[in-house]
Amino acid sequence: MEKKKVRLETLLPAMEETLASGGTVKLPITGTSMLPLLVQGRDFVLLKKPEGKLQKLDLPFYRRKDGAFVLHRIVKVEENTYTMCGDNQWVLEKGIEDGQILGIVTHIVRNGKEFPVTSKKYRRYVRIWHSLLPIRKFLVKLRGVKNRLKRVGAK
Repeated sequence: MEKKKVRLETLLPAMEETLASGGTVKLPITGTSMLPLLVQGRDFVLLKKPEGKLQKLDLPFYRRKDGAFVLHRIVKVEENTYTMCGDNQWVLEKGIEDGQILGIVTHIVRNGKEFPVTSKKYRRYVRIWHSLLPIRKFLVKLRGVKNRLKRVGAK
C-alpha cells in the first residue's frame, strides 16, 4: 500500500478535536532537530492535551507564530512563556506561549513498541542530554564530522 503524505494544516482540526476530547494523536517524526532520540522514518510520538503548566524538559508539539509545527524540548519555564531547544540544536527559541502548544509527548513509538516518557531510562537520557546543552554545538558538529568520515571511508 502506498503511503500518502498529508499536510499537517489539513489534519490540524481533527488533531485538535481529538486532543480536546482527551484522546491521543500519533505523529510521525520529520526532520533532524530531535536527534539522537527521535529519528525520521523510524519513530513516532503519542501526544495528549497538556494539563496545566508544562515543566522543564517536557516535550511539547507547538506551532510557531510563522505557522511552522515544531517538536522541541522545554529548557526553561518562565511566568508566561517557555524557551525551547531541539536535542540536536543549541540555539534557544524563546517566547513560546501556552496558546501555541498543541500537545505534549507521552510516549515514543519505536519499531512498534511504546516507551513512556515517564520511564527511568528516558528520564536519564533527558537529564544527561540536557546537561550537555552548553557543549552541544561542539558535540553535534563532532558527530557530523564523524558521519562524513564514515561516508568517505565507505567509498
